[in-house]
Amino acid sequence: MMRVLNELIEELTERVAREGGYPVLIYEAPTGYGKTVASINFYRVLSKYYMSSGLIHVLPMRSIATEFYCKVVNSVSGDEVSYCKEVSEDPIIGKAIRELRLAKHDIGYQFMDFIDSSKAPYFLKTVLITTFNSFFHNLARFPIAELRKYRRHYEIPRTSIFTSSVVLDEAHLYGGDPGSGDEKTLFTALVVGIKALVEARVPILIESATLPKQFTEAVINMVRATGVNPKVISFRYGVRCGNAVGNTVLECHDDEYVVKCLSLKWFTKVIDDEAISRIVEHHTSVGHRVLVVRNTVGKAVKTYLKIRERLNEDEVEIIHGHFTTKDRTEKLSRCRKAKVVVSTQVVEAGVNISFNTLITDAASPSSIAQRAGRVLRMFEDEDAYVYVVKSDGDGVYDKSVTINFTSKLVEITEKSNYNIDWRIPSNKLIDNRISFLKLINDVYQGLDLEVDSKRYVDFVDIISSPIISQDRLNMIYRKSEGLIYSSILLPVYVGMRPVQTLNELIENSVPLSTNFIRVNLNKILEVDGDGLSVIVLIEGDSDEPSTYIGESKMPLKILEDPVEFLTRSLSGNGQTLIPLAFIARPEVYNKVTGLVV
Repeated sequence: MMRVLNELIEELTERVAREGGYPVLIYEAPTGYGKTVASINFYRVLSKYYMSSGLIHVLPMRSIATEFYCKVVNSVSGDEVSYCKEVSEDPIIGKAIRELRLAKHDIGYQFMDFIDSSKAPYFLKTVLITTFNSFFHNLARFPIAELRKYRRHYEIPRTSIFTSSVVLDEAHLYGGDPGSGDEKTLFTALVVGIKALVEARVPILIESATLPKQFTEAVINMVRATGVNPKVISFRYGVRCGNAVGNTVLECHDDEYVVKCLSLKWFTKVIDDEAISRIVEHHTSVGHRVLVVRNTVGKAVKTYLKIRERLNEDEVEIIHGHFTTKDRTEKLSRCRKAKVVVSTQVVEAGVNISFNTLITDAASPSSIAQRAGRVLRMFEDEDAYVYVVKSDGDGVYDKSVTINFTSKLVEITEKSNYNIDWRIPSNKLIDNRISFLKLINDVYQGLDLEVDSKRYVDFVDIISSPIISQDRLNMIYRKSEGLIYSSILLPVYVGMRPVQTLNELIENSVPLSTNFIRVNLNKILEVDGDGLSVIVLIEGDSDEPSTYIGESKMPLKILEDPVEFLTRSLSGNGQTLIPLAFIARPEVYNKVTGLVV
């Protein structure tokens, strides 16, 4: 049975398309509601009216992009993708995909990992799942497949983008959360990207469970400035669905889903760090599955090792962003069976694993609501537990927002007769429950989302100018150090040497931010004097055209200009050396806890 709000999205898309318009929809519904299938139906309706040649589904992180790709590709017939065998087919997504009558070769992905031959850096697939980083690079004339070239075929992926339906999923993670501590460059890229798509009349669907008012208002105002009237569809408790034609904002209530949500009995408590082990021991002793989310990799590893002293090795698992692709796949498989999973924010969105109990570091209210979305996702029990560990945000989240949010939690849970409902969005009381949405709006009141004015001008220039020189493009790329992040991600190889194949290199590399590498240089990388060991692709000249993988040295100063590492090729002695990855010190990585310094 299709959810009420998903039906509204489909109905509204059909109406706008039938009238000759190009829909720009913002869709807000709870975690676990099934928003993802709306993406597929959005494209299906638009393709029926010949308004879209493909679907580009954008996600903020590789982990959730990988899971969604696997759910989609597992829905079609063809050879099994071994990488995806641990991801079960979603019957609702499967039905929607099969209605499109697609074959496996019609579905592709683009992000740093290598899953199978369906990788599509030019976005030439009917259904394409990608990360925002890859998407924005291709939109902004920096095709991800040709970063090392001086002249690039950027209009190939841009043509695919401008003739497709674009879905921006988990939109709160694109810098649109005032308490996330994200750099404003990410939000700037999002705003400019949406502006360019709307001006080109590309159909857009923006989805999230936790969209702050500031985000929604910013997008509405920007879209209206282009002459297009966006529509906002929001799940709200107790509000009967109104007329979707004249209203910019349509709030709607799903009776069946609310009944399920009201069956959950939420227990929320603010605790100290020292209480974590005791609480884990208590809940596992009564058969509960426990998710522990720490704000940093270091805290996650420390917590994991402490819990493992009390449980069998196969009962507790850890997952975070500093594992190789190969090890992360195995970890995710074991996470589905473990009694206790310790993680960072990589499980915050899109990961379909359910727990009875959440123990989480204090963070932004949007992030806590997303983490609470991992609790009883299938309503398999009644008692749902959320423990929030006192924290100042750990440098990841805005300190004042985190402390203010924690204080409000203490006030509600210890000094009132109300409980917090982490599933139902509502601006008013739900019996004796206060909705997470009211908490978000209260904490974020008076805060603004900012754009980086200099990058805004540059981004508009490189995306929208009819003609732009390669020198101008390269200058902007170097100046912004990789466009949307001030600290660009660089691959660090942690596997066995020598490297034999590119697939081996990709499977055994960990992407690390340049800032993290700079701070921990001598702990992480293999340093020889004033040089760094790197894996390179060696191409021979016309007399000896062989290509193979080897090792070389690069000067330490390369970390002062990381764009150089991603775009540089070195020629000499009849060979061209293309840097692929830095080489890690052998002791810095292990399969159990990942890369830890």
